[in-house]
Amino acid sequence: MFSIFIVAAAYSPESGRARAAAGAFTLAVMLAMVTEVPGRPKDWKPWPRFCKLISKDLDGRSYFTAAELGGALDQIKPGKNLFAVHWHPHGILTAGYTWNLFWNFDLHERTGRIGFLCDEGLRRKMPTFRLMCDWYENKNRYADSATKEVIMEAMKRGDSLALLPGGFQEAVICARGKDRVYIKKRAGFVKYCLQHGYRITPVYNFGESDCYHTFRPFLSIRLWLAGQNIPASIMFGNPFCPLLPLRSTSLHSVVGPPLELPQIADPTREQVAEWHNKYMEALTTLFDKHKAETGRPDAVLELW
Repeated sequence: MFSIFIVAAAYSPESGRARAAAGAFTLAVMLAMVTEVPGRPKDWKPWPRFCKLISKDLDGRSYFTAAELGGALDQIKPGKNLFAVHWHPHGILTAGYTWNLFWNFDLHERTGRIGFLCDEGLRRKMPTFRLMCDWYENKNRYADSATKEVIMEAMKRGDSLALLPGGFQEAVICARGKDRVYIKKRAGFVKYCLQHGYRITPVYNFGESDCYHTFRPFLSIRLWLAGQNIPASIMFGNPFCPLLPLRSTSLHSVVGPPLELPQIADPTREQVAEWHNKYMEALTTLFDKHKAETGRPDAVLELW
């Protein structure tokens, strides 16, 4: 890592080489500070000023054509609610999830304390992402790994949760202009909600699939890689920085009425399947209700 910065400084124009070297050294020190090494885990204190900068001064509405959250907001109850958010693809940003939910502090006032769950590798091992998540935390919100252990502990406390049940597979099946969710083989979150008596609130992000042009061949191979926790999604967004989404995108995230589940300490496969089917029906109903108002009247939701 350090060798990259040294080479970059060495090949800078001679007039700016000293400044380039100083900048490269500073950046290298910063990365070393946030990188986890054996025996020295890094946990950083929350930084409210950072959160204000992102949520107020650099929010999604300053980048996208639109970025808004709607739907059955008045039916959100605090505590014991799991928001199942559908997105595709993520690239660097899970755009709707990020701007319309994660950084939406007004939403957190409705939900009560809420945990946003993501891939464990991102949360724990990616230095800059880990730093941001540590800075983000306060009494109303936190970001953590979407592991069984984390989910179980959060549900014992009664926290609201938001997760992305489609995972990397939902990113892989993304095609611009299509609305696809990877859900038919994702029933684990339903079982957890039954065990702890949680409501499930479906959330769909209209416009998410238009954030990038995506690579579509070799789908079966890329789905297999996604199953190995490798994000095998290739996309091209903003021409000036392809990893960023297209600025012309409008992001309309909608929440549906909460699905009230019974509490069953040890649900059977049949009970999990029953409520999983009810969830997929609720998601489809939410999609069909809002697709016209978000500019996609002829869209069809594909359940994979």
